[in-house]
Amino acid sequence: MKKKRGVVALVALGLVLSACSSGGKTAQNTDSGTDQKTETETGTTESQREKLSLNWMVMAPANSTLPSPQEDFVKQTIEQKFNVSLTIDYLPNGTDYVTKLNTRLATGDHPDMFIAHGTESQKFTVDGLLADQTPFVTKETMPNYFKWLEESEVKNYQMIGQGYTRSPVPFQRNSFNSFYIRKDWLDKLGLSMPKTYDEFIDAMRKFTFNDPDGNGKKDTYGLSASANGGRLPYDFPQWFQYGLIADFQIIGKKFRDNQSSLELQNVLQGVKDMIAEGIVDPDWFVNKPPAHIDKAAQGKIGVIYSSDKTIALESNPNSLQSRTKSIDPNADWQPVFPFNTQYAWKQNTPGGTPAFLFTKTTAEKKPENVKRSIEILDWLASEEGYLLTHYGLEGKHYKREGNKITLIPEAYEADIAKKGNWLAIYSFFTPDEPEVLGLEFIDPRMSERDRSILKFVASLPKFKGEPVTLSPPPGMNIGDFRKQMAAYQMKVIFEDKDASNWPKYREELMTKYDGNKIFQGYVDQINAVLPPDQKLDPWE
Repeated sequence: MKKKRGVVALVALGLVLSACSSGGKTAQNTDSGTDQKTETETGTTESQREKLSLNWMVMAPANSTLPSPQEDFVKQTIEQKFNVSLTIDYLPNGTDYVTKLNTRLATGDHPDMFIAHGTESQKFTVDGLLADQTPFVTKETMPNYFKWLEESEVKNYQMIGQGYTRSPVPFQRNSFNSFYIRKDWLDKLGLSMPKTYDEFIDAMRKFTFNDPDGNGKKDTYGLSASANGGRLPYDFPQWFQYGLIADFQIIGKKFRDNQSSLELQNVLQGVKDMIAEGIVDPDWFVNKPPAHIDKAAQGKIGVIYSSDKTIALESNPNSLQSRTKSIDPNADWQPVFPFNTQYAWKQNTPGGTPAFLFTKTTAEKKPENVKRSIEILDWLASEEGYLLTHYGLEGKHYKREGNKITLIPEAYEADIAKKGNWLAIYSFFTPDEPEVLGLEFIDPRMSERDRSILKFVASLPKFKGEPVTLSPPPGMNIGDFRKQMAAYQMKVIFEDKDASNWPKYREELMTKYDGNKIFQGYVDQINAVLPPDQKLDPWE
């Protein structure tokens, strides 16, 4: 009994000393973005906090799959660190994702946190579905998140008159959009790298009809895309030939919505001609991402378009280059941009990035689920979370010397890349930009070829994007406008004899579907932040 009393006394003394040394709290570690704590701000230990079951819905690369829980060290870390049971529902960005998300929201099966692109998040806001994020997303609750974004960018991301309902996911500032071509096919057919649009189209023509793979079959096409039954994708070179770059452009003092512009008539006609010639994969419209990339990897397609800067890198085991080369050792995907346009794309803006969201129902009925989700998201934006979700475990998948992070390729490929490239699911919250955190990443697999490709796509000229995140005026739905716009685009391509009806269709979009009012609203939003001498002309 004396021994037992002595043990109890020692334990009690230890607890008192521990409380005195920490003042009843554990200091915040602002580098990791979460308490490296056994105690919370109220003195409650992490294990004493209520364990929560969280369900998230996020967008993920099509070829990524989560491993078993026993192999998922990110899940294990999050669940232990934040005392949660985390389930992540993931699908590639596209129609299937939107449909599943809408179904869940309509049936009351609300994710605790979910990701949605601008059109959907704007609709959810107008419909009154989303929670007010003012008490949840602040510099105090998410100090690491605000290392990636300025407060003004988050403020300008909101819809006018709708409060604070959306927060942009951190995004990469530079863009890396480019076309890629099978250079080995060019070499085999005696063609040089295209330097003009006409040469580019001719190369695709020969890829279709001149048997570039030498198998004696007509089973290759110049170009493919994955429109997933929606609007005309940017994979077609006519967008760039006619200077309709990205979604919006400010030209002089004029605002232009490229996808519904009068100039689109030229693009539509060019696409029709290209399809009629038979040099486009006939499944381009029904393909679901990444079907066209899969076909390219199988040696069926000679040209693709991508914003993924790693798609042609041999150092990326999941890249198009690596996948194609596993079938054809001579495969050589190279970037190409044979247009005389001033720009290749625009710099990324918050308006082009998806938002992380919470429903009003979740915030009202389960506010702790929102708060705990916020803690985890901020940790993902921290150095600790970034390293774990991008590179794996220190000492096993990468080595660290100061701020230099060097990948250990064999371990990374065995545990991550070849098991579903699964870290790409967890890295949804932060772009591949370690410089933001003062880190330098070194990949020993990177060849001179890869470095040359990265330099090329990074150097393609981009214009500065719009200064605010654009949202339609109250009561108007850009989603309905885009849906009808896509229907008219496809009517021109698949039904009309030529593109001459596009101006008539556009007029209906601008009047019956509120295009004029929506885009004048965009002009007003831009003018609200521009100095007087730079304000845009009224929408026409």
